[in-house]
Amino acid sequence: MNIIPVSNIGSISSKENNNLSITGKEQSALPFSDVLKESVKNLQELQAQSQQDAYDLAMGKADDLAAIAINSAKASTALEMTVQLTTRAVNAYKEILQMQI
Repeated sequence: MNIIPVSNIGSISSKENNNLSITGKEQSALPFSDVLKESVKNLQELQAQSQQDAYDLAMGKADDLAAIAINSAKASTALEMTVQLTTRAVNAYKEILQMQI
Protein backbone atom coordinates (compact mmCIF):
# COMPACT_ATOMS: atom_id res chain seq x y z
CA MET A 1 0.00 0.00 0.00
CA ASN A 2 1.58 3.26 -1.12
CA ILE A 3 0.48 6.54 0.36
CA ILE A 4 1.66 9.52 -1.65
CA PRO A 5 2.31 12.68 0.38
CA VAL A 6 0.47 15.90 -0.38
CA SER A 7 2.46 18.09 -2.73
CA ASN A 8 2.90 21.86 -2.41
CA ILE A 9 0.36 24.06 -4.16
CA GLY A 10 1.80 26.96 -6.11
CA SER A 11 0.67 30.56 -6.13
CA ILE A 12 -2.87 31.28 -7.24
CA SER A 13 -1.86 34.41 -9.11
CA SER A 14 0.44 32.68 -11.58
CA LYS A 15 -1.03 31.86 -14.98
CA GLU A 16 0.71 28.49 -15.05
CA ASN A 17 -1.40 27.27 -12.16
CA ASN A 18 -4.67 28.31 -13.79
CA ASN A 19 -4.42 25.33 -16.12
CA LEU A 20 -4.64 22.51 -13.62
CA SER A 21 -3.06 19.30 -14.82
CA ILE A 22 -2.44 16.04 -13.07
CA THR A 23 1.06 14.67 -13.22
CA GLY A 24 1.77 10.99 -13.72
CA LYS A 25 2.64 10.58 -10.04
CA GLU A 26 -0.70 11.94 -8.88
CA GLN A 27 -2.66 9.78 -11.32
CA SER A 28 -1.30 6.63 -9.73
CA ALA A 29 -2.36 7.70 -6.22
CA LEU A 30 -5.21 5.72 -4.70
CA PRO A 31 -8.22 7.59 -3.37
CA PHE A 32 -8.61 7.41 0.40
CA SER A 33 -11.81 5.39 0.07
CA ASP A 34 -9.91 2.67 -1.81
CA VAL A 35 -7.19 2.63 0.83
CA LEU A 36 -9.80 2.29 3.58
CA LYS A 37 -11.67 -0.46 1.70
CA GLU A 38 -8.42 -2.35 1.14
CA SER A 39 -7.56 -1.99 4.82
CA VAL A 40 -10.94 -3.34 5.92
CA LYS A 41 -10.70 -6.24 3.47
CA ASN A 42 -7.21 -7.07 4.72
CA LEU A 43 -8.45 -6.87 8.31
CA GLN A 44 -11.28 -9.29 7.60
CA GLU A 45 -8.93 -11.79 5.96
CA LEU A 46 -6.41 -11.63 8.80
CA GLN A 47 -9.11 -11.96 11.47
CA ALA A 48 -10.59 -14.98 9.70
CA GLN A 49 -7.15 -16.61 9.59
CA SER A 50 -6.56 -15.80 13.26
CA GLN A 51 -9.96 -17.25 14.23
CA GLN A 52 -9.25 -20.42 12.24
CA ASP A 53 -5.87 -20.73 13.97
CA ALA A 54 -7.51 -20.30 17.38
CA TYR A 55 -10.09 -22.97 16.53
CA ASP A 56 -7.38 -25.36 15.33
CA LEU A 57 -5.39 -24.73 18.51
CA ALA A 58 -8.43 -25.41 20.68
CA MET A 59 -9.18 -28.63 18.79
CA GLY A 60 -5.57 -29.82 19.03
CA LYS A 61 -4.93 -29.66 15.30
CA ALA A 62 -2.26 -26.94 15.46
CA ASP A 63 1.40 -27.84 15.14
CA ASP A 64 3.09 -24.48 14.64
CA LEU A 65 2.49 -22.21 17.63
CA ALA A 66 4.80 -19.50 16.25
CA ALA A 67 2.67 -19.15 13.10
CA ILE A 68 -0.45 -18.86 15.25
CA ALA A 69 1.14 -16.11 17.34
CA ILE A 70 2.32 -14.27 14.21
CA ASN A 71 -1.13 -14.47 12.58
CA SER A 72 -2.70 -13.18 15.79
CA ALA A 73 -0.25 -10.26 15.90
CA LYS A 74 -0.95 -9.48 12.24
CA ALA A 75 -4.69 -9.38 12.91
CA SER A 76 -4.18 -7.12 15.93
CA THR A 77 -1.94 -4.74 13.98
CA ALA A 78 -4.39 -4.65 11.06
CA LEU A 79 -7.19 -3.76 13.49
CA GLU A 80 -5.14 -0.93 14.98
CA MET A 81 -4.29 0.42 11.51
CA THR A 82 -7.92 0.32 10.36
CA VAL A 83 -9.05 2.11 13.53
CA GLN A 84 -6.36 4.77 13.02
CA LEU A 85 -7.38 5.30 9.37
CA THR A 86 -11.03 5.63 10.35
CA THR A 87 -10.21 8.01 13.21
CA ARG A 88 -8.09 10.20 10.96
CA ALA A 89 -10.82 10.31 8.32
CA VAL A 90 -13.43 11.32 10.89
CA ASN A 91 -11.12 13.96 12.40
CA ALA A 92 -10.37 15.38 8.95
CA TYR A 93 -14.09 15.52 8.18
CA LYS A 94 -14.81 17.32 11.46
CA GLU A 95 -12.01 19.78 10.78
CA ILE A 96 -13.39 20.52 7.32
CA LEU A 97 -16.83 21.12 8.80
CA GLN A 98 -15.39 23.64 11.27
CA MET A 99 -13.62 25.69 8.58
CA GLN A 100 -14.78 29.25 8.09
CA ILE A 101 -15.94 30.13 4.60
